[in-house]
Amino acid sequence: MLNKKHLLIFVFMTISSLTICQKKLPLSNNLFENLNLDSPSMKQVKTSYVTNKKPLKALLKFYREKEDLYNRVTKEEISYLREQYPEDIANSIKIADQVVNQYFVFREDWDMEKTNIPYQFGKEIDWAINPFGDPEWTYMLNRHKFYTHLAKAYFFTGKEKYAKTFVTQIEHWIENNPLPNLEDVYNASAGWRRIEAGVRCENWIKSFEYIKNSKHITPQFLEKFLNSLHLHGEYITNNYSDFSKTSNWGVLENQGLFQVSIFLKEFKLAATWQQDAIQKLTECIDLQIVEGGAHWEHSPMYHNEVMHSLMNVKFLADRNSIKLTEVLINKTKEMAYANVAWQKPNYHQPLLGDSDDTNTQGLLSLATYLYSDGVIKSRAHKTLDLENYLILGKEGNDKYQKIKAQDPDFLSVYQQGNGDFYMRSSWKEDATYTSLHLRKLAAGHAHDDLLSFTIFANGKDYLVDNGRYTYVNNKWRNFFKSNISHNSLGVDELPNSILKGAWGTSYEAWSKDIYTKSAISFDYGEAENTAYERLDDPVTMKRRMLYLKPDVWLIFDSFSAKESHKYSQYFNFPNKKVKITDGVISTDYENKNLIIQPIDKVEMKLSDSWYSSEYNLKEESKRGEIFKNGTGFTSMISLIHFSDENDLRFKKIPVYNKKGVLVPDSHAEAVTLFLDGKEYTLVVAYKSPDLYSHFFKVLDDIMVHGEIVLIEKEGDTVKTTVIK
Repeated sequence: MLNKKHLLIFVFMTISSLTICQKKLPLSNNLFENLNLDSPSMKQVKTSYVTNKKPLKALLKFYREKEDLYNRVTKEEISYLREQYPEDIANSIKIADQVVNQYFVFREDWDMEKTNIPYQFGKEIDWAINPFGDPEWTYMLNRHKFYTHLAKAYFFTGKEKYAKTFVTQIEHWIENNPLPNLEDVYNASAGWRRIEAGVRCENWIKSFEYIKNSKHITPQFLEKFLNSLHLHGEYITNNYSDFSKTSNWGVLENQGLFQVSIFLKEFKLAATWQQDAIQKLTECIDLQIVEGGAHWEHSPMYHNEVMHSLMNVKFLADRNSIKLTEVLINKTKEMAYANVAWQKPNYHQPLLGDSDDTNTQGLLSLATYLYSDGVIKSRAHKTLDLENYLILGKEGNDKYQKIKAQDPDFLSVYQQGNGDFYMRSSWKEDATYTSLHLRKLAAGHAHDDLLSFTIFANGKDYLVDNGRYTYVNNKWRNFFKSNISHNSLGVDELPNSILKGAWGTSYEAWSKDIYTKSAISFDYGEAENTAYERLDDPVTMKRRMLYLKPDVWLIFDSFSAKESHKYSQYFNFPNKKVKITDGVISTDYENKNLIIQPIDKVEMKLSDSWYSSEYNLKEESKRGEIFKNGTGFTSMISLIHFSDENDLRFKKIPVYNKKGVLVPDSHAEAVTLFLDGKEYTLVVAYKSPDLYSHFFKVLDDIMVHGEIVLIEKEGDTVKTTVIK
């Protein structure tokens, strides 16, 4: 027998066990129990419910008459829209027809993981299928962006097949993706990852608004649809982890919750969800957006997915007179300005980290409207694109046209928070653009790209980051993330960081001693990469880059160790139009070729490589490598310019201390460029134990004082700039 003490312990443990095992269950799926029928807007619905006179029909009437969250166009505007946006409308109808036939290929600009190979289902859709060995395909299937095209096709054609497909497939998804409790099922369900749940809310709501008056939107469908959206709200608000706080997931989840809180504002939990979403989004953006406005995951692609979500929130808050925090409002604008800073002259985002080569003008068009900002508009569409016109309507379009575009008051920007330096010659479409990546913040979506740079000029990419291609843990994931797929440095053919799986590292390369400076005629950036300090014979490695505007670059790379090592500079091209001739690496176009000219004696080679401008797409390309073996201190100096600069000459010149004694290369080096009737001399001091050694003589006794000094000489006029 149990004595009293043991009995109490047994009862306590039993209750505790039941409490621990208990999972939070969704609220009743009785729609009318979840509705706030005492809301003034629900008066007619309540009457129908109380008198049992077809309350679902009354609720459908309410949702059909209710003002849309997004849609601001009418059938009377269809002719105008068809005239203005024929290609976009045709593309939506094409995608819609594919969805009708259960044929899926994900090709939209902002599809997080694009595909090129279509997949068609037979009798019914399997929402958990993984047909190509990449779970990202399954996640894309469950985000339901394609339903927005069904909706637009229905709006523009009036064909009921599109509405019928929407209803049939949504019902099928609901029936085949039950959620028995509100616990996070991240590892158990492709349909109920939290990020998909948030994105799906947006796409369902946008789609429903165009289709809601179809005969296929029945009271019975509405009940299922609203119940499922309500379940999405319960699920998202019930699970919020430290991972969500620090990941793009947290924003994409809770923007969905915010939208549901407005779409279902007549429901009892809506107000609570709304405040919960605002609080969590504020926490997320405060943690995730660093100084300068960039998202900490170091990927413009995911930065822009987050920015899109936050703009949705501000857009709907403005439209519905909902007060947001200053943090949300201001940091979303900072994200738009980060886009302005890093956008290439062709209006595309850079291929930094896990990103695609995607045009950002549509995103910045909405940002322009939200903030009435002419600087943002200078990098956006001159006139609204279709997606933005549909949600802004004629009134919004008129407002947009009145915003006057103005170029930013800066050209080059060092983004302090994320360590990226974006340099350009002008804001024109024919501008020359360079990015230099001096810091690494993240592991997951970031790549092994410390000290790498890119060059875009003459309307095309010359030197590139090679893209992302896949998230599957295989050789391709490793290849595209590795340092050799970026225009970076290497030692002994070893990686900078040691990658672990698709998302992690077992050793992380970091930078230190970052320094940048911008002027009207030049930009300069430098940093040290600590990657190879892990070796038994530690190697210190530093890159110094001078960009002489508009289109000349001098790169001083230095290495220091006790023993002999192979040191490499990598140069990645977007195609195979590259050659080695006369001791230089050069692109092989009809004109305006980029030339990479080593200053000292080195070896060089070209290797077969791959370039990925978007997820799931890779194309053959070339990688150049300039390398040499060295013991102790070793430097490699490279001059980069274009072939049409026929009068460009260079020479390495001696450097003396102030007593006239020749300084060894391990202490300081200098290169003079002769261009357009001017001489440019860059003096770089590597080893300077005290200020005394910062005094140098070059060019017939010109005395300079500094670690990095630029001397410009034109005729008898000499201008000296101490960069550092």
